[in-house]
Amino acid sequence: MRTLVLLRGLPGVGKSTWIKEQGLEPYTLSADQIRLLTQPPQLSVNGKPEITSKHDHRVWSLLFDLLTARMERGDFTVIDATHVTSKSISQYKSLATTYRYRVYVVDFTQVPLETALLQNRSREPHKVVRESVLYQMNERLKTEKVPSWVTVLQPEEYPHVMTYQSRSFDQYEAIHVFGDIHGCHTALNTYLQGDIKENELYIFAGDLLDRGIENKEVLEWMLAHRECRNVIVIEGNHDQHLYRFAHGEKVRSNMFNRHTAPEIEAGDFDLKEVRKFVRTFHQLTYFTYHGQTYLVTHGGLAHLPEELLHVSTQQLIHGVGEYSDDIDHLFVQNTAGLDIIQIHGHRNLYRLPIQAADRSYNLEGQVEFGGQLRVLKITADGIETYEIDNPVYRASEKKQSVSVQPDISLEDFLAHLDQHEYVQELKLPHHISSFNFTKKAFSERQWDDVNVKARGLFVNMASKQIVSRSYNKFFNIDERPETRMQHLVNHLQFPVTVYDKANGYLGTVGYNEMEDELVFTSKSYTSHVKQNPHASWVEELFFATFDDVQVDYIKSYVRDNNVSLVFEVILPEKDPHIITYDQDQLILLDIVKRQLSYEKAPFAEVKRLSEQLGMSSKQKVAAFQDWTSFYKWYQAVSHDNSIKEEGYVIEDDRGFMTKLKLPYYQFWKQMRAIKQRVAEKRSAQKYMQALQTAEQARFYTWLLEQEPENVRKRSIIELRSQFEQNEAAQLNHDEINA
Repeated sequence: MRTLVLLRGLPGVGKSTWIKEQGLEPYTLSADQIRLLTQPPQLSVNGKPEITSKHDHRVWSLLFDLLTARMERGDFTVIDATHVTSKSISQYKSLATTYRYRVYVVDFTQVPLETALLQNRSREPHKVVRESVLYQMNERLKTEKVPSWVTVLQPEEYPHVMTYQSRSFDQYEAIHVFGDIHGCHTALNTYLQGDIKENELYIFAGDLLDRGIENKEVLEWMLAHRECRNVIVIEGNHDQHLYRFAHGEKVRSNMFNRHTAPEIEAGDFDLKEVRKFVRTFHQLTYFTYHGQTYLVTHGGLAHLPEELLHVSTQQLIHGVGEYSDDIDHLFVQNTAGLDIIQIHGHRNLYRLPIQAADRSYNLEGQVEFGGQLRVLKITADGIETYEIDNPVYRASEKKQSVSVQPDISLEDFLAHLDQHEYVQELKLPHHISSFNFTKKAFSERQWDDVNVKARGLFVNMASKQIVSRSYNKFFNIDERPETRMQHLVNHLQFPVTVYDKANGYLGTVGYNEMEDELVFTSKSYTSHVKQNPHASWVEELFFATFDDVQVDYIKSYVRDNNVSLVFEVILPEKDPHIITYDQDQLILLDIVKRQLSYEKAPFAEVKRLSEQLGMSSKQKVAAFQDWTSFYKWYQAVSHDNSIKEEGYVIEDDRGFMTKLKLPYYQFWKQMRAIKQRVAEKRSAQKYMQALQTAEQARFYTWLLEQEPENVRKRSIIELRSQFEQNEAAQLNHDEINA
C-alpha cells in the first residue's frame, strides 16, 4: 500500500539489523547496497576497504528512479539511509504528494553515540564508517528536526502502529457494498430509493465512472456525499482516470477522453472539489461486523496476506494475478480454515453469480453494458444480494465482423493447398490424395482457414470429388487464442452441448464413386496402403462389426447422403492409449458432409443411425443454457482427478468446437512419456514437474525399480495396472502388520 518508511539514525545504530528482524528486507531500498552496485569497496588510505560516497549523486539518482517506479505501483517501501538532515527527508515530499503516500520516520536517534561507535567497529570491514563522520552526523542530529508532515515512530512502536488492523463497524444497522457503477446513475438510484441513511454504512468498491452514460449524475451524487462519514469509496482502475483528469494530468484512456471527460466538462464541476473528492479514495476496507471479518478491494486478492500494508496498491486495484484468473475460487482455496469473506468488483470474466464462491462475493455485473448493478446488504442477520437491472447504457460500438472470404470451388481450394507451406499431400491408390497439416504446422502452431480444413481430407483427383472427410482441426481449451476462457466467455453461443471423448483414434468411412466402393481412412492413409496399418484396422473392425445387410445399408447411406461416417476406433490390444477398454469397438461420432464447407448431421441422426446399426455412439454428457452453469461445470471437472476418461468435446449452438482434456488423462499421458524415457534409460527430468502428488511420485519410483525391458514392452495401461496391484498389496500388508 502507499506507505513510505524512512529510517533515521547514525551508521551502526542497528537500522539494517532491525529491518531484517522485522522481515522488511524485500521491501527495502538501501543506499549502501546501491553504492555497492555502483562501485565495489575501495581501498582507503589506511589500507582497509570501504564503501565510497564519491558517486552519491548517481546513487541517489538511481535510488529515486527505483522509488518512483515503486510509487507508481503503490508499493510499500522502506528506505535504509541515515536521513540526518531535515532536507534529506523533505526530498521525498514531492513524490509522496504526487503518489499519495503516507510517510513515516522510524527514529533511531535515541541510540547513544557510544553504542553506535561500538557497533560500527564490529561491522564487516567494508561497512565500517570513519568515526569522525559519526561525530559530525551526531552533532547535526542535535539541531536538525524531522519535518512536521512526517509521522515519527520509535523502533519499538513500529510493529504495533504499522500493522493493518480491521475496523469494527458494529455501530451501523446495515452495510451496503456496491460493485462497479461505471457511470450508471439510474441503477444506483433505483437501489438507494432516495438518500442514504445516517445509521447505515455505504461502501463503494470502485469504478464509479466511465463506460456508462450517466457519469455527470454519478459524480454529482458522489460530490454531494463527499464529506459523509458513512460513505467509503475504494479506488478502482477507472477512478484513476478521474484522479488524473482532476489534476490536469494526461489520461491514457480513449473511452474516458471521448465520452466521460466531455460529460464532466459539460457538468461545469469545480475541479477543486473533484480533487478533494478523489483524495479521499481508500485502497481497501478491512472490517468486522457482528463477529464476521470482511475484506473489500476493487480487484480481488488470491489470499489474505500476513500484512495487508505490504500489498501493492496496484494489486489491490487491478487484482492479484491475471484478469482471467478465477480470483474467487482461488481465494477460498488459499484461505481454507479462515473465517473471512472477500468482496470485490473489477473482473468477472466467467460471469459468476454474486456469491461466486463459498466466501467470496463478486460485484462486477457488467452494469455499463446493460447488465446489473450488484450490491450486498450486510446486516446482523446475514448477507442479502441484489442485482439492479440497468436500462440506460451506451449501444455497442463494435462493428459486425464481415467475412471477406467468398465460397471457392474445390479446384481453387486444392490450388491453395498445393501452395500452402503447412499442408502436405499424400498420393494414394485409386487416384486418391489425402491432405493434412504438416508436423511443422503442429509444432509451430501455424493455423489458418486453409490448413484447419486439410485434416483428414481425401479427394479423388481424377473426378475432383471428396471421397471422405473428418472434422476441421479444432483445439483444446487454452490451446489457441480463440479457445481461451477469456475469449469463450464472450463468443460461445448458447446452448452449449458437451459430449464424451473416447480415447482411441479417428477413422472415417467414405465413398469413392469412380470405384463404387467404401473408403476406409485414418492418419492420412486409406486401407489400400499397408504402410500404415490404422486405416486397414478400421476396415477390419468395420467388417467384423457389421453383417452384409448392414454394410450394404451403410454404403447406400454414405453414397446417397454424400457423407462420411466419423468413428472413434478403440483397439485395446493393437493400439492401446491411456484409458482402459475391454474390447475392440467402433464408436460413431458424427456424420460429416463430403463437401468443402464443414457441415454435419444433427446429433439425433447420429443416435438414430447408431441404434439402427446396433453400435455405440458418442454420448451427450450435459447441455448448458448460460455461461455461469457451463463455467461451474468446467471448474468442477477440470480439477477432478477421479474421472477416468480422456475428456470432453464442447460444441456451441453455431457448431464451434473445442476440447477439454481431463487431469487423469493428462497425468497418465505424461507418465507414458516418462515410461518411454525410463525404458530407453534417458533422463526424465523435463517431466518431473508432473509429479505433483504422492501417488505420482510413488509410480515414478516404482517404474525405476522395474526391468527396462518390461517397461519397454508394456503399455502404460499395463504398467498402471501392475502398479495399482502393487499398491493394493502393499496396503493390505501394512494393514495386517498394523
